[in-house]
Amino acid sequence: MFHCTILFALKPGIALDRVRGARHALAALVETMPGVEHFTVTHNVANERGGYTLALFSGFANRKACEICLRHPEFVRVWREQLEPVVERHVMAQGDDHDE
Repeated sequence: MFHCTILFALKPGIALDRVRGARHALAALVETMPGVEHFTVTHNVANERGGYTLALFSGFANRKACEICLRHPEFVRVWREQLEPVVERHVMAQGDDHDE
């Protein structure tokens, strides 16, 4: 399995309903993306979160499936319409269960 985690730092003063909308839009993508094993969107509850308060944890059949997902028109649409208005910055981490 190939893993991809994206942490989001939200812009100051964003209403909770806007954050919920972004979370739901991301979570709904799991049903439309090929090769997605799981997609979980949650608040980051780590003690040391560096301002990153929202997290997307995802697993894919392989790295190619992840790359396809991140370029998929629906993912790009959700990113532009739901995330860009509320996210100040983000950081991504990726890795495979196996050494390549």
